[in-house]
Amino acid sequence: MRNTIGLLVILAFLLGSCTAMAGGIQHWPASLIAVAVIVLMKIANDRYKVLNWPLEFLLASGVVMIVINLGRLYIIPMPY
Repeated sequence: MRNTIGLLVILAFLLGSCTAMAGGIQHWPASLIAVAVIVLMKIANDRYKVLNWPLEFLLASGVVMIVINLGRLYIIPMPY
């Protein structure tokens, strides 16, 4: 139960930070993919204990969120 609450806090922090930096919710297509990857990472981490909880997992989750959002920015056409 504590791990689930911790995961929800991490996801809320990451999604809120992305929304604040983007100035809106245009990041959501990539962020939904990132959330799915982070949840799968948490399930795998609970089983294989690769990352320490919560600090190393928070760092890895932030990197995943950044990389997936940058990938989306690379793929979408420029607005001009």
